[in-house]
Amino acid sequence: MFLFGRKKGNKSTKEETSTTSSAKVVLTKAENGLERHLVRLKKDENIDLSTHRARVFVVIDRSYSMKELYLDVSVQEVLTRLLPLALKFDDNGELEVYVFNSTCTKMSSMNLNNYENYVEREIILNGFFPTGGTSYSPVIKQTISDYNDESQYPAFGIFITDGNNSDADETDRAIRDSSKFKIFYQFVGIGPEKFEYLQKLDDLEGRDVDNTAFIKVSDFARLDDEQLYEKLLEQYPQWLKAMKIN
Repeated sequence: MFLFGRKKGNKSTKEETSTTSSAKVVLTKAENGLERHLVRLKKDENIDLSTHRARVFVVIDRSYSMKELYLDVSVQEVLTRLLPLALKFDDNGELEVYVFNSTCTKMSSMNLNNYENYVEREIILNGFFPTGGTSYSPVIKQTISDYNDESQYPAFGIFITDGNNSDADETDRAIRDSSKFKIFYQFVGIGPEKFEYLQKLDDLEGRDVDNTAFIKVSDFARLDDEQLYEKLLEQYPQWLKAMKIN
Protein backbone atom coordinates (compact mmCIF):
# COMPACT_ATOMS: atom_id res chain seq x y z
CA MET A 1 0.00 0.00 0.00
CA PHE A 2 1.18 3.56 -0.60
CA LEU A 3 2.32 5.84 2.20
CA PHE A 4 0.94 9.36 2.19
CA GLY A 5 3.56 11.99 1.43
CA ARG A 6 6.14 9.61 0.00
CA LYS A 7 7.76 11.00 -3.13
CA LYS A 8 7.19 8.93 -6.21
CA GLY A 9 10.88 8.45 -6.80
CA ASN A 10 11.42 6.91 -3.36
CA LYS A 11 9.42 3.76 -4.00
CA SER A 12 11.45 0.65 -4.64
CA THR A 13 10.63 -1.65 -7.53
CA LYS A 14 9.62 -4.30 -5.00
CA GLU A 15 7.18 -1.91 -3.26
CA GLU A 16 5.66 -0.81 -6.57
CA THR A 17 5.19 -4.45 -7.64
CA SER A 18 3.54 -5.28 -4.31
CA THR A 19 1.16 -2.30 -4.58
CA THR A 20 0.20 -3.19 -8.12
CA SER A 21 -0.35 -6.83 -7.22
CA SER A 22 -2.53 -5.93 -4.22
CA ALA A 23 -4.65 -3.56 -6.29
CA LYS A 24 -5.22 -6.20 -8.95
CA VAL A 25 -6.26 -8.75 -6.33
CA VAL A 26 -8.79 -6.31 -4.84
CA LEU A 27 -10.17 -5.50 -8.30
CA THR A 28 -10.43 -9.14 -9.40
CA LYS A 29 -12.23 -10.16 -6.20
CA ALA A 30 -14.67 -7.27 -6.61
CA GLU A 31 -15.36 -8.18 -10.25
CA ASN A 32 -16.10 -11.76 -9.22
CA GLY A 33 -18.36 -10.59 -6.39
CA LEU A 34 -20.36 -8.40 -8.75
CA GLU A 35 -20.81 -11.22 -11.25
CA ARG A 36 -22.00 -13.60 -8.53
CA HIS A 37 -24.54 -11.05 -7.34
CA LEU A 38 -25.85 -10.39 -10.86
CA VAL A 39 -26.28 -14.13 -11.42
CA ARG A 40 -28.17 -14.43 -8.13
CA LEU A 41 -30.41 -11.46 -9.00
CA LYS A 42 -31.40 -13.08 -12.27
CA LYS A 43 -31.97 -16.50 -10.73
CA ASP A 44 -33.74 -15.54 -7.50
CA GLU A 45 -35.48 -12.26 -8.35
CA ASN A 46 -35.77 -12.40 -12.13
CA ILE A 47 -33.82 -9.13 -12.45
CA ASP A 48 -31.40 -9.21 -15.35
CA LEU A 49 -28.73 -6.50 -15.27
CA SER A 50 -26.21 -8.48 -17.31
CA THR A 51 -26.53 -6.18 -20.33
CA HIS A 52 -27.58 -3.03 -18.47
CA ARG A 53 -25.87 0.23 -19.43
CA ALA A 54 -25.56 3.29 -17.20
CA ARG A 55 -23.21 6.16 -16.57
CA VAL A 56 -21.60 5.32 -13.24
CA PHE A 57 -20.16 7.92 -10.89
CA VAL A 58 -18.98 8.05 -7.30
CA VAL A 59 -19.05 10.98 -4.89
CA ILE A 60 -16.48 10.86 -2.09
CA ASP A 61 -16.55 13.02 1.03
CA ARG A 62 -13.26 14.85 1.61
CA SER A 63 -14.25 16.85 4.68
CA TYR A 64 -11.76 16.97 7.55
CA SER A 65 -13.30 14.02 9.41
CA MET A 66 -12.39 11.75 6.45
CA LYS A 67 -8.66 12.35 6.93
CA GLU A 68 -7.75 8.97 8.41
CA LEU A 69 -9.71 7.07 5.75
CA TYR A 70 -7.60 8.76 3.09
CA LEU A 71 -4.36 8.17 5.00
CA ASP A 72 -4.90 4.47 5.69
CA VAL A 73 -5.87 3.83 2.01
CA SER A 74 -9.45 2.88 2.88
CA VAL A 75 -10.75 5.35 0.27
CA GLN A 76 -8.42 3.87 -2.35
CA GLU A 77 -9.69 0.37 -1.65
CA VAL A 78 -13.33 1.47 -1.73
CA LEU A 79 -12.86 3.09 -5.15
CA THR A 80 -11.08 0.00 -6.45
CA ARG A 81 -13.95 -2.19 -5.25
CA LEU A 82 -16.48 0.09 -6.96
CA LEU A 83 -14.67 0.20 -10.30
CA PRO A 84 -16.22 -3.09 -11.53
CA LEU A 85 -19.64 -1.40 -11.61
CA ALA A 86 -18.31 1.02 -14.19
CA LEU A 87 -16.48 -1.69 -16.10
CA LYS A 88 -19.73 -3.69 -16.25
CA PHE A 89 -22.39 -1.00 -16.71
CA ASP A 90 -20.73 2.16 -17.97
CA ASP A 91 -20.93 2.99 -21.65
CA ASN A 92 -17.24 3.97 -21.73
CA GLY A 93 -15.88 1.73 -18.97
CA GLU A 94 -14.91 4.59 -16.67
CA LEU A 95 -15.89 5.50 -13.12
CA GLU A 96 -16.42 9.26 -12.90
CA VAL A 97 -15.22 10.65 -9.56
CA TYR A 98 -16.27 13.71 -7.57
CA VAL A 99 -14.82 14.85 -4.24
CA PHE A 100 -16.57 17.31 -1.95
CA ASN A 101 -16.54 19.15 1.35
CA SER A 102 -18.35 22.50 1.30
CA THR A 103 -17.56 22.68 -2.42
CA CYS A 104 -17.07 19.99 -5.04
CA THR A 105 -14.59 19.08 -7.75
CA LYS A 106 -14.83 16.59 -10.57
CA MET A 107 -11.63 14.56 -10.82
CA SER A 108 -10.17 12.58 -13.68
CA SER A 109 -12.21 9.45 -14.34
CA MET A 110 -10.97 6.17 -12.88
CA ASN A 111 -10.37 3.26 -15.25
CA LEU A 112 -8.20 0.18 -15.76
CA ASN A 113 -5.26 2.32 -16.81
CA ASN A 114 -5.08 4.57 -13.73
CA TYR A 115 -6.88 2.91 -10.79
CA GLU A 116 -3.70 1.85 -8.97
CA ASN A 117 -2.79 4.56 -6.39
CA TYR A 118 -5.54 6.75 -7.87
CA VAL A 119 -6.33 8.51 -4.58
CA GLU A 120 -2.75 9.55 -3.86
CA ARG A 121 -1.94 10.55 -7.44
CA GLU A 122 -5.20 12.17 -8.60
CA ILE A 123 -6.70 13.50 -5.37
CA ILE A 124 -4.11 14.07 -2.64
CA LEU A 125 -1.19 15.18 -4.80
CA ASN A 126 -3.50 17.56 -6.67
CA GLY A 127 -4.30 19.41 -3.45
CA PHE A 128 -7.62 17.85 -2.46
CA PHE A 129 -6.61 16.35 0.88
CA PRO A 130 -9.53 16.20 3.38
CA THR A 131 -10.37 19.52 4.99
CA GLY A 132 -13.37 21.69 5.85
CA GLY A 133 -17.02 20.94 6.52
CA THR A 134 -19.73 18.90 4.82
CA SER A 135 -22.30 20.21 2.34
CA TYR A 136 -24.14 17.84 0.01
CA SER A 137 -25.98 20.28 -2.25
CA PRO A 138 -23.02 21.60 -4.31
CA VAL A 139 -22.04 18.17 -5.57
CA ILE A 140 -25.64 17.10 -6.13
CA LYS A 141 -26.25 20.24 -8.20
CA GLN A 142 -23.06 19.56 -10.15
CA THR A 143 -24.04 15.98 -10.95
CA ILE A 144 -27.52 17.13 -11.99
CA SER A 145 -25.88 19.57 -14.38
CA ASP A 146 -23.61 16.83 -15.73
CA TYR A 147 -26.27 14.13 -16.15
CA ASN A 148 -29.56 15.90 -16.95
CA ASP A 149 -28.93 15.65 -20.68
CA GLU A 150 -30.71 13.55 -23.28
CA SER A 151 -28.43 10.52 -23.00
CA GLN A 152 -30.13 7.19 -23.53
CA TYR A 153 -28.36 5.88 -20.43
CA PRO A 154 -29.37 6.60 -16.82
CA ALA A 155 -26.82 7.80 -14.27
CA PHE A 156 -26.09 5.65 -11.22
CA GLY A 157 -24.25 7.51 -8.47
CA ILE A 158 -22.72 6.18 -5.26
CA PHE A 159 -22.45 8.93 -2.63
CA ILE A 160 -20.09 8.11 0.26
CA THR A 161 -19.92 10.25 3.41
CA ASP A 162 -19.02 9.86 7.08
CA GLY A 163 -21.17 12.63 8.51
CA ASN A 164 -24.33 14.67 8.36
CA ASN A 165 -24.42 17.83 6.27
CA SER A 166 -24.97 21.49 7.15
CA ASP A 167 -27.29 22.28 4.22
CA ALA A 168 -30.34 20.06 4.63
CA ASP A 169 -32.91 22.41 3.07
CA GLU A 170 -30.78 23.11 0.01
CA THR A 171 -30.04 19.41 -0.40
CA ASP A 172 -33.75 18.60 -0.20
CA ARG A 173 -34.42 21.03 -3.03
CA ALA A 174 -31.56 19.63 -5.11
CA ILE A 175 -32.77 16.04 -4.69
CA ARG A 176 -36.33 17.00 -5.63
CA ASP A 177 -34.92 18.65 -8.74
CA SER A 178 -32.82 15.57 -9.57
CA SER A 179 -35.89 13.31 -9.51
CA LYS A 180 -37.03 14.85 -12.81
CA PHE A 181 -34.07 13.25 -14.55
CA LYS A 182 -32.58 9.80 -15.06
CA ILE A 183 -30.30 10.09 -12.02
CA PHE A 184 -30.22 7.67 -9.08
CA TYR A 185 -28.24 8.31 -5.89
CA GLN A 186 -27.16 5.46 -3.63
CA PHE A 187 -26.07 7.14 -0.39
CA VAL A 188 -23.61 5.22 1.77
CA GLY A 189 -22.96 6.32 5.33
CA ILE A 190 -19.67 5.07 6.76
CA GLY A 191 -18.43 5.16 10.33
CA PRO A 192 -20.28 5.60 13.66
CA GLU A 193 -22.54 8.54 12.71
CA LYS A 194 -26.31 7.87 12.98
CA PHE A 195 -27.06 9.70 9.69
CA GLU A 196 -30.48 10.98 10.73
CA TYR A 197 -30.63 13.28 7.71
CA LEU A 198 -29.83 10.60 5.13
CA GLN A 199 -32.42 8.30 6.65
CA LYS A 200 -35.03 11.06 6.25
CA LEU A 201 -33.81 11.85 2.75
CA ASP A 202 -34.49 8.29 1.67
CA ASP A 203 -38.22 9.00 2.19
CA LEU A 204 -38.23 12.60 0.96
CA GLU A 205 -41.63 13.75 -0.31
CA GLY A 206 -42.33 15.99 -3.28
CA ARG A 207 -40.31 14.06 -5.87
CA ASP A 208 -41.39 12.87 -9.31
CA VAL A 209 -40.02 9.43 -8.38
CA ASP A 210 -38.05 7.98 -5.47
CA ASN A 211 -34.49 8.26 -6.81
CA THR A 212 -32.45 7.75 -3.65
CA ALA A 213 -31.47 4.90 -1.39
CA PHE A 214 -29.47 4.83 1.84
CA ILE A 215 -27.37 2.19 3.52
CA LYS A 216 -25.13 2.44 6.56
CA VAL A 217 -21.83 0.59 6.38
CA SER A 218 -19.72 0.92 9.50
CA ASP A 219 -16.73 -0.68 7.81
CA PHE A 220 -16.48 -1.49 4.09
CA ALA A 221 -13.76 -4.03 4.79
CA ARG A 222 -16.16 -6.24 6.76
CA LEU A 223 -18.41 -6.74 3.72
CA ASP A 224 -17.36 -9.28 1.15
CA ASP A 225 -17.76 -8.13 -2.42
CA GLU A 226 -21.01 -9.95 -3.12
CA GLN A 227 -22.56 -8.47 0.04
CA LEU A 228 -21.34 -5.02 -0.95
CA TYR A 229 -22.98 -5.16 -4.37
CA GLU A 230 -26.15 -6.62 -2.91
CA LYS A 231 -26.48 -3.53 -0.71
CA LEU A 232 -25.51 -1.06 -3.43
CA LEU A 233 -27.95 -2.45 -6.00
CA GLU A 234 -30.86 -3.25 -3.69
CA GLN A 235 -33.19 -0.40 -4.76
CA TYR A 236 -31.73 0.51 -8.14
CA PRO A 237 -33.78 -2.07 -10.13
CA GLN A 238 -37.01 -0.72 -8.62
CA TRP A 239 -36.06 2.81 -9.68
CA LEU A 240 -35.30 1.59 -13.22
CA LYS A 241 -38.76 0.05 -13.32
CA ALA A 242 -40.42 3.22 -12.03
CA MET A 243 -38.56 5.24 -14.66
CA LYS A 244 -39.44 2.67 -17.35
CA ILE A 245 -35.78 2.13 -18.16
CA ASN A 246 -34.69 -1.27 -19.44
